[in-house]
Amino acid sequence: MKTTSILLKTRALAAVLAFGWITVAPVPANAAPLPPLTAADGNPRLPGKFVWADLVTDDVPAAAKFYSKLFGWTFNDYGGYLIARNDDRPIGGVFYRQRPKDKVAEPRWFGYISVPNVEKAKKAVTANGGRVLAEPKKMPDRGEQAVFADAEGAVFGVVKSSKGDPEDFAADPGDWIWIQLFSNDSRKAVDFYRAVGGYTMIRNTETNRLNDYVLISEGYARAVVGTIKPESRNKVQPTWLPFVRVKSVTESVAQAQQLGGKVRLAPKPELFNGKVAVVADPTGASIGLLEWDDEIIKGGR
Repeated sequence: MKTTSILLKTRALAAVLAFGWITVAPVPANAAPLPPLTAADGNPRLPGKFVWADLVTDDVPAAAKFYSKLFGWTFNDYGGYLIARNDDRPIGGVFYRQRPKDKVAEPRWFGYISVPNVEKAKKAVTANGGRVLAEPKKMPDRGEQAVFADAEGAVFGVVKSSKGDPEDFAADPGDWIWIQLFSNDSRKAVDFYRAVGGYTMIRNTETNRLNDYVLISEGYARAVVGTIKPESRNKVQPTWLPFVRVKSVTESVAQAQQLGGKVRLAPKPELFNGKVAVVADPTGASIGLLEWDDEIIKGGR
């Protein structure tokens, strides 16, 4: 998604999202060696791009069944860490963590940002008020990765891929197409991620905007950052929400419900012409659905 017409392409939404885990372990200790992020050889690295996503959940089989039916993903087991594939392209992982008993918590998706140096990213995180949840770890075929929480507690990862990053291409149905950060203070959040991910940014000045900033790298829009409304802060915690492209939002929402999921935000005509929604899988993890077409570029709100 090029920076031209970004502000029309990246109007996002506010959804009711449950608070997730405070700490995570990105790969179980007994996991088999993980494959590279891309099967292609010699791909360039694309710093700032979200190149991977993980789901932490307390019911891996239920989650895998849901996503295989909803998106057509297939899964391979690497010693308790499942890798999801769309048309044989690896796009994300699923791993188990027991649900805490002393607090309200739900499973969650979180994304990984491509960085040229994981240790430098770690230093930037801690220098700007964030926390280390999983220390940098090197894996022979995979590369090096770590998991952090930003200054508001939103979980994200970074990775330096061993074979380069998945190239920029138009998302097919079942692929990740977008990601949004919900923040209590979007300006501070932007400063944090600029320090960690090396982004430039564009400010959204439209009157009826639902996001405040667009994060840019390599000439592409990588994510948007929106401010949680004060009246919603008892329901919405700072978090990242990834979106998957679907052929039909209406049909996908109905199917998600049939598969045991819940609707967090139903399609509305005023939001992207009714072509965006948020659902939760049967374990409680929220995920966005986006039906992409040219009408969105022309001003869907």
